[in-house]
Amino acid sequence: MSVREIRTEIIRPSRSEITALSRVPVASIVDALGKTGALSYCLRLQTPGLVLCGSAVTALGPDVTVRRAAIDLAQPGDLVVVAAGGNKERSCFGGVTAAHMQSRGIAGVLVDGMVRDVAELRRIAFPTVARGTTPLNYDYPAGREGGAVNVPVDIDGVRITPGDVVVGDEDGTVVVPRALVAAVIAKTQAAMTAEDEKWWARRGQSLGAVQQLADTGYKII
Repeated sequence: MSVREIRTEIIRPSRSEITALSRVPVASIVDALGKTGALSYCLRLQTPGLVLCGSAVTALGPDVTVRRAAIDLAQPGDLVVVAAGGNKERSCFGGVTAAHMQSRGIAGVLVDGMVRDVAELRRIAFPTVARGTTPLNYDYPAGREGGAVNVPVDIDGVRITPGDVVVGDEDGTVVVPRALVAAVIAKTQAAMTAEDEKWWARRGQSLGAVQQLADTGYKII
């Protein structure tokens, strides 16, 4: 990898905005984004029952020192995005690193690749999204593989720019561009309120679907 660049400054959303998004289901966020921003179904929450949500600090490449630099630069409430190219042969994240990140207030990790020590990740309740697990880990010479910190990265065709908000739950994971955070919060809150009111009003009642189909030409037998 020829890129060798460490960017120390990023623009983040406010803490209140990140908190607000952490309370919104990923499915609702995807709807608010017009069905965009969702990562591949192959990237799954490895820590069931938790929600991954934070502003992105990106680490491009698998080099261990580059990843550690990203962790050093992450602030409380951030999460680290490890753009490891989708490698499924070796893990590049595990329990020791997770415990260190958690002690510094880092919100979680998104790994475009594999992780290990998943029982420990679940035990300490560290939100982790990855392609899967393997006990084999990378053994790269530190500082020799190249890479970058806080540059835009692409995962499965979705661009993640440092400072974007990543939200992951058991439905999947979505990237909210920083410039759209406020609009997405407003839109999802309005949509969830309307949906709650609609289903409360219809509780126990017919959905009216048979009549709707009849009105559009279906033969009702």
